[in-house]
Amino acid sequence: MVHDQPAWARERGRQARRAKQAPRDDGVSKNMRVHHVAILTLLLCACGGDDLDDASRETSDEVEEVERVELAEADEHASAALLDEGEDESAPDAEVASLAAEEDEVEGASADGADEQGEDELAEALAFNFHECVHDKDGRRPELRRERQRETKRLIEHVTKRLKTSAGFRNLLMLVALREASYQQGLVHQLNADLLSSRAAWRRVSGRYEGNAWADDPEVWQTYGLFGMNSNFFTMLWDKQADPRVLCDAIVDIVVYRRAAIRAVKKLNGDIRCKNSKGEHYTFNGEPTWATIHRAVNGGKLCPSKKVDQASMMRKYFDARARKVGLDPDERVTVKMLGEEPSKAKGRDGEAWETQEEMVEGIWAEFEAAEAELEES
Repeated sequence: MVHDQPAWARERGRQARRAKQAPRDDGVSKNMRVHHVAILTLLLCACGGDDLDDASRETSDEVEEVERVELAEADEHASAALLDEGEDESAPDAEVASLAAEEDEVEGASADGADEQGEDELAEALAFNFHECVHDKDGRRPELRRERQRETKRLIEHVTKRLKTSAGFRNLLMLVALREASYQQGLVHQLNADLLSSRAAWRRVSGRYEGNAWADDPEVWQTYGLFGMNSNFFTMLWDKQADPRVLCDAIVDIVVYRRAAIRAVKKLNGDIRCKNSKGEHYTFNGEPTWATIHRAVNGGKLCPSKKVDQASMMRKYFDARARKVGLDPDERVTVKMLGEEPSKAKGRDGEAWETQEEMVEGIWAEFEAAEAELEES
């Protein structure tokens, strides 16, 4: 005997059959896939190390590069947001300029051009055969090659040993070179934030490069190199009469970054005049740590940020990247930890270097010889 089902039971059965036959909602399916990819990415970031030399970690390296690009874009959006909200446009760049405008001399820098150098040394500076940029402002950056990345890491190791820096400073340079350039030498930085800040900086400080052969050409004064240095501010830490594209030379980059870091340490050890969100001035007593030095050199910030939430987020990102390369972001830093510029070639009877250009060319020669030995072995 067949018994009729109640109406509610028949309706539930029909709904169940329709649910089985109906196609899945594309939006829900897509969101689930995105969610799964996000989880996988986090797992890879958590498991991946910093060593780009391990071929078995291709996926982790790709994730780290995606993270680097996303953080760069976040920086660009953050800069745009600051301008939109009315914060003083010149504030960050003014602080960067203050690192370059200190009265005290930085070791090795040819800050005042011909007046200090003499005609012979100036001519040598202008004739300096530095390693050039690998593309121009409007050109496509070269393909990212693993062997080139390895070479850059070896170069940073070699130069920091010659400068006798601490392991902490070496690790900071590694971190910044990965973050800013993916260990690619000779880059011209092409993010809108870099292009706009370079042009704005040229309008403000080009007068400080009086007599420089390239001073009147804003197209040349871009952001260059391993560490993403705005040439308007950092060329003067090398030589006021130099071609700003000298910052495409990776060894010059390291030397100039060190000089800027020295100035940051000195400033952070003293009283800093800052301005709060109400425009009122106050004295800030800083502390030179790897985090504050990075913020001063790369971010142009010596004073506490007026945007507390944004600053906290960016500090969190930096701390995570720092610890990944074995760098304690809160370690107190001294000038001694930043090393010193060598005055002669390797060996007891090494040739003396009389200029900073000779020093860079000499270190390049040492590194290229070491690379040739490595290739033969």
